[in-house]
Amino acid sequence: MKEIDFITNHKIQFLNFFRSKFPTFHNSNLFYRDIRYAVNYFLISGGFRTSDAELEAITNALIKVMVSDGVFKGVTDGIWTLNYPEFRTTKPGKPSLKF
Repeated sequence: MKEIDFITNHKIQFLNFFRSKFPTFHNSNLFYRDIRYAVNYFLISGGFRTSDAELEAITNALIKVMVSDGVFKGVTDGIWTLNYPEFRTTKPGKPSLKF
């Protein structure tokens, strides 16, 4: 599948894209629905159009790749933890909202 190859070849860009759409940090919980939406929007930004069935298959394949690479760790069905130290926060707690 060229779509899964596109995402896996741009894994860091995908994770940054995911983070820009959904507040995500190292050890954050990731939900299937959020991953699916991010995959859809990332593919659209890359010029791909997919059906719902194709999107499901691509999302499932990506999750398997991310789990095997150690980027996602399974928690339960439909929930994973992000294992990506580059997204570690510098201070514990809520981020400051300074305007």
